[in-house]
Amino acid sequence: MAIKSILLDTNAYAAFKRNQNEAFSIIANVDIIVINSIILGELLGGFALGNKLELNRYELEKFMESPRVKIFTIDEKNIRILCSHLFSIAKERKTYTC
Repeated sequence: MAIKSILLDTNAYAAFKRNQNEAFSIIANVDIIVINSIILGELLGGFALGNKLELNRYELEKFMESPRVKIFTIDEKNIRILCSHLFSIAKERKTYTC
């Protein structure tokens, strides 16, 4: 049976971006890709802690432009708090606004 939709998590997105066969194959062939706001916050927070912030954000924005990608918001206020907290623990930077 073919998979019609998935709820994408942080690890699956990372595997997809690394072109890991199984993740890439599933994501490339489903009709609907759901990303909830918690996962979006984890991705943005991870990008903020890394050294490819602009590239990663750009690639995620392009990914999310697909009509197959749907965002399910849980609570934007909490996402901003999570992102800010993750960034505040980074040694390289002192502040970041999500």
